[in-house]
Amino acid sequence: MQISENHGLTKGGVCIRKKFIMVTLGLLLILFSPIYANAQEKSIQYQIKESQSGEIVKLNQGEYIENIVIDKPIHLIGDENVTLIQKGSNPTITIKSNNVIIENLNVRHIDTGSKSPAILINGDYNSLNNIQIDTNSYGIQLDQANENNISYVSILGNEDESIKNRNHGIDLWDSDYNEIYATRIRNVQDGIYIEKSNKNKIHHNIVSHSRYGTHLMFTKNTELIENELYENISGMYIMGAEGTVAKHNILRNNQGNVQSLGLFIFDTSGATITENSIENNRIGFLIESARDNKLAFNNVQGNYIGMQFKRAENNDVVNNSFIANVVQGQATESSENDTNQNYWGDHLSLDITGDKTSDLTYKIDPFFLNLTNEFPPFQLLFQSPGMIFLEQLISTPVDQQLVDESPLMENPLISSKNNQSINQVSTLLFCIFLLIFSILIIYLGVKSNEKI
Repeated sequence: MQISENHGLTKGGVCIRKKFIMVTLGLLLILFSPIYANAQEKSIQYQIKESQSGEIVKLNQGEYIENIVIDKPIHLIGDENVTLIQKGSNPTITIKSNNVIIENLNVRHIDTGSKSPAILINGDYNSLNNIQIDTNSYGIQLDQANENNISYVSILGNEDESIKNRNHGIDLWDSDYNEIYATRIRNVQDGIYIEKSNKNKIHHNIVSHSRYGTHLMFTKNTELIENELYENISGMYIMGAEGTVAKHNILRNNQGNVQSLGLFIFDTSGATITENSIENNRIGFLIESARDNKLAFNNVQGNYIGMQFKRAENNDVVNNSFIANVVQGQATESSENDTNQNYWGDHLSLDITGDKTSDLTYKIDPFFLNLTNEFPPFQLLFQSPGMIFLEQLISTPVDQQLVDESPLMENPLISSKNNQSINQVSTLLFCIFLLIFSILIIYLGVKSNEKI
C-alpha cells in the first residue's frame, strides 16, 4: 500500500514538472517571438485615418507589412523596434501633406523591380528624424517639396547590385530650401543627388561606397558644409550650378577607377570652395568649362594629380596647399586663371624681399603625366634622374602649364591654425588679467572702507 502511494506521488510530481516546463516554454516563446501588428485593427494606415490633424500617432513595437500614405499634418513616432516593410511596388511611405513629422522608424524597401523610393515627399515643412532605411531602390525622394528637414537618417543600399543599377540615396527634384544633415549613406548610386533645386543646405553627412558622394545638377546657391565623402568612385560633383558654397568637407580615398575625382566642377560659375581636405584621390580637383569660381585654403594632398584645368577661365586658385601629389597640376586650353600665392610642397623657394612669397616662380610641367598617359609603364620612373632630364629637355606648350608667380613660403593652412591658436591664448590671458584686476580693485576697495 505504501509503495502504491509513493508511486502515485511520483507520477503526480512528474506531471507537475511537465506542466511547469510547458508553461515556462510558452512564456519564453511569447516573450522572444517577433511581434507582428494586427493589420485589421492596428495597421498604421488605420491609425492615420482615425487621427486628427496635429495629433501624435504612436506605433507599438512590431513589424508592419504595408505601404502608408500620410495626407494630414500628424506626428508619427515609433516605439523601439518598429519596422515598416514595403508591400507591393509603391513607396513604403508617401507624404502628401505639409507639417508632417516622422521619427524612430525602420523602413525595409524590398522590391527590386520598381523605381519607387522607400519614402516619397510631395509636401512642404516636413521632418524626418532617426529613420533607418534598407532599400533596393531610392532611399528618399523629394519631388517639388520645399523647406523640409531630413536628419539622423541612415540609408543602406544593395551592396551586391552593380553601381549603375542602383539608385540614389536622397534625390531632390525641383525642391528648394531643404536641409539635410547628419545622414549616413552607403552602397547607393549617388549619395545625395540634387537637380533643378535651389538654396538647399547639405551638412555633416557621410557617404561612402557609392558612385558620387554628392551630385549637383543645375542648382543655385547650394551649401555643402562639413560632409565626409570617402571610398566612392568620386567625392563631389558640381555641374551646371551657380553660387555653390563647399566648405570644410573631407573628400578622401575616392579611387574607384582611373577617372576618380575628389571634386569635379563642370560648367559652373560663382562657386566658393574653401577649407576642404582633398586627399588620396586619383585627381584632387578638376575644373572644366567653368569660370569665375574661387578655391582657397584647401588642403590638396597625396593625390595622383593635384588639380586639372580644361577649357576653364577666370578662376581664382589662391592660398591652397599642394603637398605630395605625384603631379601637382595640369592645364588644357586654360591659360586665363589665377594660380598665384599657393603653397607647393616640392618648391625650392627663396624670399629676398621678406614679403613671405618666393621670388622664384613655380611652374608645373605636366610632361610626366602626358608621357605616362601614352606609356603607363613609365610610371615606374617617377622622379628618376632620366625622367627629370627629359622633362627639362622637352618643352610643354604654355597653355598646358600652370604657373604660380609668387608661391607662398609657408603653408597658409598651418599659419592660419597657429594664428587662431595665438588669438585664443591671447584672449584667455586677457580674460585672466581682467579677472585678477577686478579682484584686486574689489580687495583694495574693501581695505579702504575698513580704514575709514
